[in-house]
Amino acid sequence: MRKLSALMLLVMAALWFLPATLAAQDPPGKTAFLENKCNVCHTIESQAIEKTSKMAGPDLSDAGNLVESAAWLKGFLLKENETEAGKHKKTWSGTDEQLEAIIGWVMGLKKS
Repeated sequence: MRKLSALMLLVMAALWFLPATLAAQDPPGKTAFLENKCNVCHTIESQAIEKTSKMAGPDLSDAGNLVESAAWLKGFLLKENETEAGKHKKTWSGTDEQLEAIIGWVMGLKKS
């Protein structure tokens, strides 16, 4: 009986803390952004992401207001579209799922 009570207590404690643990996880787009080392060139001040080198990519904190569309951004990251400064400097090497996650997350970044 004690083992069952202890097990029930453990399960209840796990269920109590599970929502807080899930809420603390980063969105998939942010995770993919960091896994693909996009922060070598880009900062996102609004997300406390600093670049890890002296490369000169722009801060993306307001990308959702500045980028024409998700489709355009995808083309830019795949070097199909360009800005006045040219094409994206790095060739995309992540998965399609990571690319879509990054695009969705970055398009949601908007300053007030």
